[in-house]
Parts: sequence; structure tokens; C-alpha cells
Amino acid sequence: MYERVFDTDWESLSGEEAVRRTYTLGIAAQLGYGDPEERSRIRALASSAYERSVLDLAFEEGKRKVQDVRPLHDSDEETWEELVEAGDSTAPSPESLQADRGSRDLPEAVEQPSVLDGYDIDELERLRLPSFLKRDDE
Repeated sequence: MYERVFDTDWESLSGEEAVRRTYTLGIAAQLGYGDPEERSRIRALASSAYERSVLDLAFEEGKRKVQDVRPLHDSDEETWEELVEAGDSTAPSPESLQADRGSRDLPEAVEQPSVLDGYDIDELERLRLPSFLKRDDE
């Protein structure tokens, strides 16, 4: 199925094309026509773990889309045609699969805990022993 839409004799791919192909590979895999070698070749193009995770998300999105659309059709061929070969079908954009890298808003669970926030004390006070660790005779 995948080979009907995409040429597998490529040297390099753009990021958007890699996402589109990985999405389509997810659809094919869910329909029972997976091509793990092609997926591995595309993943090998990624230069970082972040890029690989975007490709993995595209693959999983393709598989999920099949689960949504398959019950509406009588055959896997009809599902494939709607999701891939129809003129209005598109893969998710790479931007829709990425977290906003420019945003510094972190979830509360990964923010710096408030106990590590600075206090209104001078630098030397930070180095002194806390009162509960000092002897009474000092």
C-alpha cells in the first residue's frame, strides 16, 4: 500500500516529508501492511531524540486515525483510500506534533520547587549553619 503512494528509492527527505511518510506508515501498519525497514530508514534521518519523537508521534497518529475511520468502511482498502489517497487527506503538520519549544511555561511538576527559591538573606547567611544545628553554648 505504502509503495503505491511513495517512492522508496530516496536519498534524503525534508522534515515535513519525513513526518508525512511516517504518518502514512502508521496507517499502513495498523491496516496490516507495515514496512518497518522504511520506518527505520526515515527515523535514521532524525538528528536528535526530539526529532525521532516527532516521527514516532506521527506514526502513532496514523495508527490512531485508522482506529477512528476503520469502522466507517467495509474494507481496509476503503480506509486506506480515505486516509491516504483521497485528495483532501493530509498528514498532521510537524508543528502540530511538536511542543512549543519557545515557551518557558513548565508544568508545575517539573518547575523548581519553592523550597529552593532564594530567601531575603545575604550570601554569608546562606553558608552559616541553621540555628537548630548550632550548639547552645555558642
